[in-house]
Amino acid sequence: IAARVEAEGDRMVLRDPALNTDRQIEQIDEMLDMGIDVLVLTPVHWKSLNSILRKAKKQGVIIIVVDTNVEDEELVDCTITSDNYHAGVIVGEYFLKQQKKARLIVMSHETAKSGQDRVQGFLDTVNTCDGIEIVKTIECEGQLEIAMPGLQEAIDEGISFDSVFCLNDLAAVGVVAALDENHMLDKVDVYGVDASPDSKAMIKEGMMQASAAQ
Repeated sequence: IAARVEAEGDRMVLRDPALNTDRQIEQIDEMLDMGIDVLVLTPVHWKSLNSILRKAKKQGVIIIVVDTNVEDEELVDCTITSDNYHAGVIVGEYFLKQQKKARLIVMSHETAKSGQDRVQGFLDTVNTCDGIEIVKTIECEGQLEIAMPGLQEAIDEGISFDSVFCLNDLAAVGVVAALDENHMLDKVDVYGVDASPDSKAMIKEGMMQASAAQ
């Protein structure tokens, strides 16, 4: 985006809400006061931006949503996402080829529509097999630094599990780190979504089983 904007002689303003919805709303409001023409947005919370997006639309701002949806698609001019539900489905299909019986932990991100869809696609697929039991769901916001202590807590609680599905590969990196710390990598299968360089390296090293490519 930066390369194209700057090539046209235009200016790009970049803000990082750090997964904070209120901060994202404040940042968009500040951008509107600056007089922006286009807003490119990855929503922190897919249901919480309707009011600020209406304000942007009223000001004639072109709104482009990337990576994960917003609740009211009519408020935006364009949404660019991969098929997140299908990503979950294909990981689920691969999972069932590997095992018909499992005690499964799911790492989720409930406030992101993309995260919801990936998890739902996976669960709808594996739930067709009676031997798959979901023993715990951990909200990790798709972040390594939340996924790692979240799984550590489950380990400390003594929860018995042999598989982990992660809504993205960042969470998977945190999960693998927690398993490695507890000498459990050879006992637990880890699955993710994104096919990031980190996940491909972990798959090659036998630390992770699979990841769906976008």
